[in-house]
Amino acid sequence: MALPARPLQATVFSLLFGASAAIMAWLALDAYAYYLPALPLLAAAVLLWRGCGLKWFKGMLVLNQLTAVILILDLWLGDALHLPKLTISAAMLGANLLLGGPLMGVLSLFALASMHFSAVLPGWLKGARA
Repeated sequence: MALPARPLQATVFSLLFGASAAIMAWLALDAYAYYLPALPLLAAAVLLWRGCGLKWFKGMLVLNQLTAVILILDLWLGDALHLPKLTISAAMLGANLLLGGPLMGVLSLFALASMHFSAVLPGWLKGARA
């Protein structure tokens, strides 16, 4: 039984997520906290490479974007809304780092746009091997 060919989009995004994980792991040689964003980046690369886990992959990207938007809005409007600015900012920064950090945020923009306008990645991640 022959496995279906891996789409070019899946290969490119998998390599980009893997390279981002390697960059974060390299930065972790100086500051151990960079291991936190490296793990979700590596998980995204593995999911893309294997072609499984559409819900996990998409959920991780959306949650990363959501935490980044809340962090930016809190830093911008926190004082005007009379919110505990530092508490919310710290929580969203920590959550964003646990979900891949800024490199995941940049890559997720392109991956989510690709998934929205094309059915190639969602079809591959639904388990094309089954």
